[in-house]
Amino acid sequence: MLYRLNHYAGLVIAGCFFGTISTFSAVLRDNNISAFQQSFSRSFFALLYLLVFFYYKKMRFVIDLKELKYYSLLGLVMAAIGFFENTAVSIGTPVAIVVLLLYTQPVWTTIFGKIFLKERIDSVKKVAVLISFCGIFLISKVWTISSVNYGGFILSLVCGVLLSVEFIMIKELSLKPHHFLVSIFWFYMFRSIFTGVLGCISGILTDNQIVTGFTFSLSLEMWILLLLFAFIPMVLGMSLFYKSVKYVPIISVGVILLMEPLSGIVYGYIILGEGVGLFTVLGGGLILIASLLVVKR
Repeated sequence: MLYRLNHYAGLVIAGCFFGTISTFSAVLRDNNISAFQQSFSRSFFALLYLLVFFYYKKMRFVIDLKELKYYSLLGLVMAAIGFFENTAVSIGTPVAIVVLLLYTQPVWTTIFGKIFLKERIDSVKKVAVLISFCGIFLISKVWTISSVNYGGFILSLVCGVLLSVEFIMIKELSLKPHHFLVSIFWFYMFRSIFTGVLGCISGILTDNQIVTGFTFSLSLEMWILLLLFAFIPMVLGMSLFYKSVKYVPIISVGVILLMEPLSGIVYGYIILGEGVGLFTVLGGGLILIASLLVVKR
């Protein structure tokens, strides 16, 4: 029982590490560092951290050529999530809509988990997914929005689907015999490549520098933030996620990983001084209840 709880705790902590992404991104954005540079830098610097580790441990990180297709597809999925999410926001889609549709992820994870991993969906999991979605609905406060950008709506919904695909693909990888850091290295390698490609495409579509800009003329503080941005969510968070997801049903994973937006709200309140209203508190409470349901199950 304790062994099982350790893996659930690992996912909770991973979600809290992932939750730092929105806070890092907000601080970097306010210092005119573009969405593209943020996305590329955190995967690129994560690669450097891993290379240093491999060198220090004298660890080989070679994989079979036939596995490159899977890693490249996962890297493309990860890059596309960031690209579509940033694009949806940049074309004027309300952030609340983006958040709500991105975190429809537990719904898609439940569907895909049943289809591809043959996981059993019992009544507790169904209730947990429903409660967690209600929590995200309250946090996003979509009823306050007067108009919807349908292009952004579709992109955000695609992000939610792709996020679920990412979780399932990583779970499948976790069942293979590779060291977890070797697998993480390779899908980050392809994430970096595809982020660069999609960034170039974005540069053709828009000249908005806060979306597509890139500069080396940054202060020391900003470089340190970018390095931390890579280390905390991309190395620490992904390592915990990868090691834990192997032992937890993917449907439960989808619910527990809603700790990411929930912890992001807490960090925003503590670090950025962002307001937290009644609906945010209620929504957060529902997410916690949903997470407890799948853990106790």
